[in-house]
Amino acid sequence: MGIARGTNIVRDGLIYGYDTGYGVANNAIATRFYKGKPTTNLVPSAVANGTGVMQRQGSHVETVTYSNSNKYRGREHAYKLTITPTGSNQPYADFLGQYHKSGGSSVGDVYHVSFDYYVKKGLATPGLSVVYANGYKQPNSSSAATLATPTEVLLPDGWTRYMRKATITTAGNTHFRCGLNSNGSEFEVYIDNIKVELQANATPFVDGTRSNTDALIDLVRTTNIDVSNVSFDSTGQPDFDGTDDRIVSSTAINLSSYTAVTYEGVVKAVGLASHDRWLSATNAGDSGFHNPDLAIGTDGQLRYYFGAGGVNTWIAPSGLTIDTTKFNHLVYTFTNAGVVKIYINGTQQHTATYSGSHTFPSSSKFMTGMRFDNNGEGVDGSIPITKVYSKALTADEVMQNYKAYKNRFNL
Repeated sequence: MGIARGTNIVRDGLIYGYDTGYGVANNAIATRFYKGKPTTNLVPSAVANGTGVMQRQGSHVETVTYSNSNKYRGREHAYKLTITPTGSNQPYADFLGQYHKSGGSSVGDVYHVSFDYYVKKGLATPGLSVVYANGYKQPNSSSAATLATPTEVLLPDGWTRYMRKATITTAGNTHFRCGLNSNGSEFEVYIDNIKVELQANATPFVDGTRSNTDALIDLVRTTNIDVSNVSFDSTGQPDFDGTDDRIVSSTAINLSSYTAVTYEGVVKAVGLASHDRWLSATNAGDSGFHNPDLAIGTDGQLRYYFGAGGVNTWIAPSGLTIDTTKFNHLVYTFTNAGVVKIYINGTQQHTATYSGSHTFPSSSKFMTGMRFDNNGEGVDGSIPITKVYSKALTADEVMQNYKAYKNRFNL
């Protein structure tokens, strides 16, 4: 799905960027450019996407039927489960099966079981009911896991996403039993996007594996973005610890042919020292601007790095501070004529002109969250948006982007 943002962001000149979907994306919902935390679905593809037969499709009476590959309410392949009570029967249907990490589960392993469902007829809803140690009711009917309270999210298409955490208490070849009791009424439910994953928190559905370069998508789709070295909070959003967490573009981008560059971010973070980076890059061939090297100090002071004539200098403009407990929209523009402008929450707060001719790096891999050489000096907090433009955004364009994010981040 897309991100509701009112005013559209400026696209002209955009050469790199990401948006984690903060405020929209969560454990159940992915966005166009943020698919969710990397994970592996332990359920085979044919079962996960509704085209195959689940390992366990059982019932306590003969009035329960299953069928797969049903097209229903926008889903191409869904399981259809029907219950038709007879007499005084209280039919119970159960499904799913034996899905676990390679070699079997260990005590303390944490799984999340999730699926989408749509109830067409009936009052009950499906859910994870019990976990067995070594197959269906094996070695007995005792539960082999502690089950957390389930979570449900209504999806934009009207389906409901069901999620429940299971912490293993008995090692073995874990069997997950999901099901429902119709309570004596006629019942028809559709089930899709089944997932079992070894994760402390649920993630949006994936058929197979979502790798470290599949999770976060470059806004212009010219490079991969690597999230293998960043943490994630309980909602699935990237979270920076100020020590070694970082998001990195996989391909170097040549900025040397541009006469101006803009760096933009939405940031709620604080440095652990005087010049810890919220955005930096590997640099080659730069003269004058050693950038981007954009920092936030412990006091919320914004700094940027400047080098000219062999002198390397951190610039800390007086009074240029942010409230590090809130999100801030930050924009930095640099030109090869030496003009620097900084905007905070849509308003220009700093301008400076440095003499001489300045070129931009010929090879930059952008790194959000810490120093470009992996040598620490990172920020602690959240940076859900980073963007780079091959031009200096005008004041009107900066305001346009600010308005696009204002409500979403309560700027």
